[in-house]
Amino acid sequence: MASWWVLYGCIIIVCGCIEVTVQEKDTDILVFTVASNQTDGFKRYLRSAKVQGFEGKIRVLGVGQPWKGGNMKSVGGAYKINLLKRALKEFKDDTQRIILMTDGYDVIFLAPLEAIISRFKLFGARILFSAEGFCWPNKSLASQYPAITRGEPYLNSGGFIGYASNIYSVLMSFPVTDTDDDQLFYTKIYLNPAFRKKHNMKLDHESEIFQNLYGAVDKVELRFNGNEAYLQNTAYDTVPMIVHGNGHSKVILNSLGNYLASAWSAEQGCLNCWDGTVELFNEQPETYPPILIAIFVDRPTPFLQEFFHKIYHQAYPKSKLHLFIYNSETHHDYVVEEFTENSGNEYKSVKIVTASDRIGLPQAKMLAMLVHLH
Repeated sequence: MASWWVLYGCIIIVCGCIEVTVQEKDTDILVFTVASNQTDGFKRYLRSAKVQGFEGKIRVLGVGQPWKGGNMKSVGGAYKINLLKRALKEFKDDTQRIILMTDGYDVIFLAPLEAIISRFKLFGARILFSAEGFCWPNKSLASQYPAITRGEPYLNSGGFIGYASNIYSVLMSFPVTDTDDDQLFYTKIYLNPAFRKKHNMKLDHESEIFQNLYGAVDKVELRFNGNEAYLQNTAYDTVPMIVHGNGHSKVILNSLGNYLASAWSAEQGCLNCWDGTVELFNEQPETYPPILIAIFVDRPTPFLQEFFHKIYHQAYPKSKLHLFIYNSETHHDYVVEEFTENSGNEYKSVKIVTASDRIGLPQAKMLAMLVHLH
């Protein structure tokens, strides 16, 4: 299988860590998520659970099955509700077992289960949902939410925790089709005073457990306690235990994910870079897999010549390297041309997209994925 390197600019938020007294046991908790495919985001999710010591607690729903929840760029996702209904049926009368449900592709665990359970119990709730600053998907429901004086006011269904019997009862409140909206389903139940009281439903207004990033990027900072990175919510002075890159915040989550959950340390640098590596033998370069290095220059970029110098000196046979270079900045043309004219013939192949091609960054990324490696 061909390997891929995609190199392009990323945003790094350089932005303490509180110690949690861990007394709760995780023997009576199950963690559920939904994942039809093994995406990079889902692998990151599983890796973070492993780092926190509870990978074995996770039950993945919908594996290997087609996604039936509609287009997740808009409303939809109730397929997750119907999957969870079936999974929790055996626990429908269990009043003590705790269930943690999160999205799978855009979530990172930042704390052990014991700490999450301990914090959850301090809320005194039977079901606790994450909260955000946007009333979605139905803005007209905003006025029906209970008034608060501090924190994020609206329910987000990307993360919730509660007792199995209560969650199952909520799931069975009324039927939904797979393509209905899961967040709207939970919102309507939460906004019903009788349901809210019956199941003692609360929201994590100050991100004590769940941190939704969309609309809240300016409220979080990446900090370090020694070698360990953690996320600080500076607006509410909390240290979230689960971070969710909802909405248009997934690129930010990718940047944070380079550091969080023991992905990086000051002493050893990138730790998760070693995950899934393959040992190559110097005396057999002909057996090396072909690699595509995709370079995207989509903004004025300082030290670009030095960057290409480092690309050239990568310790990998150039006969096995393909280059895809996207440059939308005309004043960088000479740097790209100089590099390709002097060194391009040493590589297996070189594909260049310039500003004159009038191709946007998203389309360029798709073109890079279509490059045939041989």
